[in-house]
Amino acid sequence: MPSTCPTGEVYDRLLGIPHPYTEDDFDERFSRYKTATENFGEPVHFAIRTATGSRIGGWGFDEVTKGHRAEIGFWLARQYWGQGIMTAVVGKACEYAFAQWNLVRITAHVFDFNVASARVLEKNGFVCEGYLRKHFLKDGRLIDSKLYAAVR
Repeated sequence: MPSTCPTGEVYDRLLGIPHPYTEDDFDERFSRYKTATENFGEPVHFAIRTATGSRIGGWGFDEVTKGHRAEIGFWLARQYWGQGIMTAVVGKACEYAFAQWNLVRITAHVFDFNVASARVLEKNGFVCEGYLRKHFLKDGRLIDSKLYAAVR
């Protein structure tokens, strides 16, 4: 099993991650990331690791269109929240994507109750562009979302 998996409070803030998160789920997700890398020609999803190599989170880009836009997503194990890790990761990730892929726009969807992720984006120059009512369906309930974007 992966050393740290999105569970509990982390799971509540993510879309498309099953709970419980099994080895098969990890293998399936890894396979999708491998295919995305092959299709794009370079990696677009990454693990966040401690200095000793333990996986503590992840981040990546979807819907990448070189010269135009991409959507960023990210998660971090609960015990690492509030340490500035994700703010630094998102900043470097966006810096890389703007330069490497000549992007002009990076977007992110955040559940309306996920204040911490919204703050990570705001600290990195993202602006809330809209409030999407009942935009996501998760575990049988409709969830409002905020759409954030950073524009170069």
